[in-house]
Amino acid sequence: MSQTELARAANRARFARLVARPEPQIDLAVGALCIAADTRPDLDFEPSLMALDDLADRVRIRLDRGDGPEVVLARLHGVLYREIGFTGPRAAAWHDIRNSQLDQVLERAIGLPIALAVIELEVGWRLGLALQGIGMPGHFIIRAPSGTLIDPAGGGRPLTPDDCQALLRRSLGDGVLFHSGMLRVSGRREILARILRNLRGLHLTDRNWSAALGSVQLLAVVEPTEPDHERDRALLLGRMGRFTEAIAGLSTYLEERPDASDASDVRQVMGIFKGRRN
Repeated sequence: MSQTELARAANRARFARLVARPEPQIDLAVGALCIAADTRPDLDFEPSLMALDDLADRVRIRLDRGDGPEVVLARLHGVLYREIGFTGPRAAAWHDIRNSQLDQVLERAIGLPIALAVIELEVGWRLGLALQGIGMPGHFIIRAPSGTLIDPAGGGRPLTPDDCQALLRRSLGDGVLFHSGMLRVSGRREILARILRNLRGLHLTDRNWSAALGSVQLLAVVEPTEPDHERDRALLLGRMGRFTEAIAGLSTYLEERPDASDASDVRQVMGIFKGRRN
């Protein structure tokens, strides 16, 4: 095994240990950095973690003793969105992988809504703010302790129900209506899984099968009881020409889900892979 492969395996083991912790003990920033390191195993986490600490310190020096959560949140937004200028990407750059990698988002101050939310959550938690992530369809937002909804990709602006509907319309079209059930709090494992799904989609678009496989394998760590990950892993192995492994994975999927809606398609793919084995 090469040094790169050893480093990647060590990073995945670190990620597995992290997500095995009780939910409140999962370090969201470290988890996001483990995800970024899957394609860059030499990534040093410390500069990013120090950057988050430094952002919290920049907010603290703007606070007076006794300032309540609303003041702390206002100062936090002043630092993140007005002084530093964290923002969402332009439409043409939406699919840039760097927008999903926490270290790159901290360095460039540009990221997808969920990546910006991770930064606000992590800095807010360092300041004692009980912020919560909200995984709406097509957009990720934050709920403040007061209950106010916040759009990290919109400069920390507060959101009304009409604003939420506009975000849905922009990402999913006119056919989806906003309702309060879309405001369920996302746990830390859910946030990491959503980042991984975003990256899997981006890697598939780029036809980077190896990187997509890495995202699927990390997803399987976060969601070990989800059989679809075994199917997706096997299909990617087939894309990479590893047909024997792919057939074994698809067989496992069919054993676990013999009545799956895609079972006939999976069997057809298995037949193709069997014909291509050397």
